[in-house]
Formats: sequence, structure tokens, C-alpha cells
Amino acid sequence: MNTVVLAYGAILIILGVVGYFQSGSATSFIGSAAGAVALVGGYLAATQGWGKWLAFGAAMLVVVGVGMRLPGAIQKLGSGEATLEEYWVRFTMVGLSLAFAIYAAIGMKSPESAAS
Repeated sequence: MNTVVLAYGAILIILGVVGYFQSGSATSFIGSAAGAVALVGGYLAATQGWGKWLAFGAAMLVVVGVGMRLPGAIQKLGSGEATLEEYWVRFTMVGLSLAFAIYAAIGMKSPESAAS
């Protein structure tokens, strides 16, 4: 699970930086902050049992925090006010975080996955 957590955190950091350069908004770094928290959780998961919960919490923060704004984005996309180029980073962050949260929730149930 640690390799997946580390890859997830690194991708979120990259997406946050790309989102910042694309939009110019400092709130794009929220995804990067969640990625950094996931990286810390990934490193701590090998020695501390709560490290995986930290990574899971970072994923849920992105799903809830960024996901709350997606209905407005979908409405703008549907009406033609915006293009997908403006929102692809948000959609990618939420999709990736949702997939990771499901993966982590399944991984946290089985005790043998803590060693991997």
C-alpha cells in the first residue's frame, strides 16, 4: 500500500501545481497540501498504524472539498459558459482521490495489507 500512497501523493502535488499555473488561483494548492499529507501518511504507515488513516483523510478532504464545487462546474460545462480545459484538474483530483479512498478503505480492512 505504501507505493500506491506515495504515488497518489506525488500526483496530487503535481496536479496542484499544474492547477495553479493554469488558473492562477492559490486555492489550487489545496490539492498539493493534501498530497503532502498523503506522502507523510505513506511514510508513517510502515511504522505507525495511523499513517494510513492520515493518507485516507487527505483523500477524503479532496473528495469533499473539491467535490463540493463540481456540480457548479458541471452546470457551467453544460451551459457552455466554460470548457473542460478549465476544470480537468479538479475532475482528475476528485476521481483519483475517490479511487484512492476506496482502495485505502479496502486495504485498511485486511491486516496483511499493512505489511505491503
